[in-house]
Amino acid sequence: MAERLTIGEVARRTGVAPTTLRYYEKVGLVPAPQRSGGQRRYDESVLARLEVIRLCKAAGFSLDEIAVLLGDDTPGRPVARALAEAKLAELDAHIAALQHARAIVEWGMQCTCPSIDACSCRIHLSPLAGTKTAAAG
Repeated sequence: MAERLTIGEVARRTGVAPTTLRYYEKVGLVPAPQRSGGQRRYDESVLARLEVIRLCKAAGFSLDEIAVLLGDDTPGRPVARALAEAKLAELDAHIAALQHARAIVEWGMQCTCPSIDACSCRIHLSPLAGTKTAAAG
């Protein structure tokens, strides 16, 4: 039988705080572990599940969305796929806004005037500098 991990061991190996592990258990992201002498004893499979949760959080999914992703066991996973497609569209829009912001910063760096108030190249009056981005708008 595989060794069961204490909450401290899971925390050490994953970087997830024990309080977070208990919260994930409470909201159903992590299955309730067995107990031995009143202490939680996790199966090693929890390590992979916590890595998936970490990756989903890094991709911008909320914990509620992660619960949907992990809980969709319908063949073809239609709910999870729809959520993932929506997240991809959201990420694409965010990337486009960041690329636009980067272009503005690079373009603004071309100004060599002593201050914006004394700008003679009028770079701050350009159409690129005046456009609203999805992030700002």
